[in-house]
Amino acid sequence: MRTRLISVFGLIVLIAAVLVALQLLAHNQVVSAAPDIFASPVQAGCYIAGPNDCRIHADPFIINIASGKKLVRFQLVTIQGGTGIQTVVYDFRTDQSNPAPASGTTYTPSLVAQDFAATCGKAYMLSLQGMDSGDASLFNLGLTNQFTCPATMP
Repeated sequence: MRTRLISVFGLIVLIAAVLVALQLLAHNQVVSAAPDIFASPVQAGCYIAGPNDCRIHADPFIINIASGKKLVRFQLVTIQGGTGIQTVVYDFRTDQSNPAPASGTTYTPSLVAQDFAATCGKAYMLSLQGMDSGDASLFNLGLTNQFTCPATMP
């Protein structure tokens, strides 16, 4: 009877060990679901274009896409200092008239505009967000340091 009890106990321990191993495996799969899309550093600044007319200028950047995936979307978002208000200033999405690049793992967008309206005297950060066909949602690909638009013309 005692031998049978030890065998049952051993079986329970073995089942528990298998369950723990399955949980660890599942956890590792969740952790490895990180984005496979990245970007070169994002650089931006602000300048005065005219009286009460400030603009944020974004330097060109490169988006790196996972091998075998296609670019689905990217956007540029301003984050206003102090308030945290986020505004999408550029939104690129692929469709039939604007297909994803046919091949390659890098994409250098030619933005319709690289200068975006801003409020003079306010501080901003610029975030590049994107996703490829292997991602379920947008990921932050780059974020500038905070910069402040000039308050007045020199």
